[in-house]
Amino acid sequence: ANRDERVFDDPDRFDIRRHPNPHVAFGFGTHFCLGASLARYELGLLFTRLTAELTDLEVLDPPDLEANVFVTAVRSLHLGFARR
Repeated sequence: ANRDERVFDDPDRFDIRRHPNPHVAFGFGTHFCLGASLARYELGLLFTRLTAELTDLEVLDPPDLEANVFVTAVRSLHLGFARR
């Protein structure tokens, strides 16, 4: 559902600023993930810290993906950066 070309322009591209972003990564309705708020909070902390500490962040190699019927996960992602 999160990679549906009818819903998302370029669904395979990571776009942190995608708006609106009607993904269903945390489920929906009665099956909504109880940890969604914590996950969003932790990711916010991560990106705040990364952008405060690092500059010139770039992807060095294509990500190593693992796909199955449930999820496409990033196994590894090689990044380059400089410290501030």
